[in-house]
Amino acid sequence: MARPSRRLFVDQFFVGWVYGPWVVASLLVILALRLLVEEDFALRSNAWGLFGNASICFSIGCVCKLTWAMARHNAVRQLELQLREQLGLR
Repeated sequence: MARPSRRLFVDQFFVGWVYGPWVVASLLVILALRLLVEEDFALRSNAWGLFGNASICFSIGCVCKLTWAMARHNAVRQLELQLREQLGLR
């Protein structure tokens, strides 16, 4: 079974913005873990702050992905309705 091709641009929209917040969240978690293993205890509070920022970025990524999926679903639905009207189907 062939896998659908993934494009970086869909109708002049850069799809990387949909997945970008998850990439940033991953980088923040890696940086926070790096700060937690340091021996300087003053850096640990900064690490916990980075975990909070990572969770915010992750939730923004979830909203972006959901919005993108809903927009694609609605576009396909609108196209289907237009085709049904042209063909005289209900």
